[in-house]
Amino acid sequence: MDIADFFDTFFEEAEELLADMEQHLLELDVDDPDSEQLNAIFRAAHSIKGGAGTFGFSVLQKTTHIFENLLDHARKGELTLRADLVDTFLEAKDIMHEQLDAYRNEEEPNQEAYERICQTLQQIALEEIGKTLDAPAAAPAPQKSAPAEDDKEASAAASSSEHTLKVALLNVGDKDRGLLVEELEQLGDIQSQSGDEKRYEVTLKGGVSADDIEAVMCFIIEPEQIEITTLAAEEAASATEPATPVLSAPAEPSASEEKPAAPVAEKAPASKTPASSKPGKAAPKKAAAESSSIRVSVDKVDQIINLVGELIITQSMLDQTVSDLGDQS
Repeated sequence: MDIADFFDTFFEEAEELLADMEQHLLELDVDDPDSEQLNAIFRAAHSIKGGAGTFGFSVLQKTTHIFENLLDHARKGELTLRADLVDTFLEAKDIMHEQLDAYRNEEEPNQEAYERICQTLQQIALEEIGKTLDAPAAAPAPQKSAPAEDDKEASAAASSSEHTLKVALLNVGDKDRGLLVEELEQLGDIQSQSGDEKRYEVTLKGGVSADDIEAVMCFIIEPEQIEITTLAAEEAASATEPATPVLSAPAEPSASEEKPAAPVAEKAPASKTPASSKPGKAAPKKAAAESSSIRVSVDKVDQIINLVGELIITQSMLDQTVSDLGDQS
């Protein structure tokens, strides 16, 4: 299959997602917003951002990333909706549609419209919730320096990109907690862990973002059961100690043998690949002895479908690249 087929698939799906987003925004009651509608709008933006990042559509990815963050505050009740804000959201949707058409026609999106809508969304965040949104950082301009200086700068940059996070799991049972700690081990270095079922804290060092951690964990627990804070240097140093093994309930043989494929963590905003450098693991299926079926929320099913789609696209792109390299040799 030609890689162009995947571009066409993305364009078609993004078109449908933008249409759904517009419909939900038009139907939204600002005085009493429906949480399902807000979640649907957020998921649409999230899916478009993921596909745009996969194919390197950076302007669309960055626009959607800022829009997605603002929508996240709205669905969490941190941003009070008004008619004028919904109008701005609809304008953002229209600009995203124009960007999509530009990429479909192999053109560059309108830079002025891109900068204007991003500034508008950032201004809303500053005025309504008192902070600016997390925007993808621009790539630093190349500098001429001696090789030794380059090595030092690269080392310093790598060091500064790492940070220490305290991840608190609230009201999580032993079995799920064990799975979540395994997920965290894939995302960074665990410095320490302690607590009980009511509150279990894990200190994690690495370059992973809080959004990536939450995206992986939400396959097992609800967002309300996760608290993530960045530790200052002094706190991070004091938290560094041998990790305490997680106490987990004895697993039944059939459950312990099942090791399903790992889901992909949510992409970092500036990345052009859909997965983090360290893949996570999905929650295993229920043991056959317990039940032949499981209950999964619609939101989580949507997330799984999106991530699987991104994984398939990436795999196909890699296969195509390997095939092209083989032909050249």
